[in-house]
Amino acid sequence: MANYLWIPTFVLLATPALCVGQDAQPKPVSKKSSTSAAKSSTPAKAANPAPKPVEQPAKAAYAELTIGELIAEDANRWSDKMSSHAAVGGFVTQVAKGNDGDTDIRICENPKIEGMDRARCIVAKCIPKIPCDVPQVGKPITVKGITRYDAKVGTHWWEIHPIEEIEK
Repeated sequence: MANYLWIPTFVLLATPALCVGQDAQPKPVSKKSSTSAAKSSTPAKAANPAPKPVEQPAKAAYAELTIGELIAEDANRWSDKMSSHAAVGGFVTQVAKGNDGDTDIRICENPKIEGMDRARCIVAKCIPKIPCDVPQVGKPITVKGITRYDAKVGTHWWEIHPIEEIEK
């Protein structure tokens, strides 16, 4: 026990030494007064310079994938082809309004595919916050947006959700 008595003593002696370099008051910031600029014969610069234009964020780079390439990816293992932003082309085989307000667009490799063939089709969704022009059934389309794998019971398919851009 006697060997550990020096620890509290050391902590009490070291605490003031740690605080020596710190000031309680912040240091004053020098500001140019506007009166000195008024006395000058040259015109003064504006006190508040014009704000710089806001830079627009860079557009997302879309990985160009076929439906087959996207479907072939294992949703449990990430690969380079599983880009978060992808452009996928195919044919519209169904358009339906979902219960959640989304517009569901089924896109398949072939316009003659009926039903949801998970091996040859994906679902793309327009959301109310990013509305899109609904394409006609049977027409070729390329959708650009965020890739996801919907693993809800009864689904288990790849999606572009939400669609950010449609090329007809």
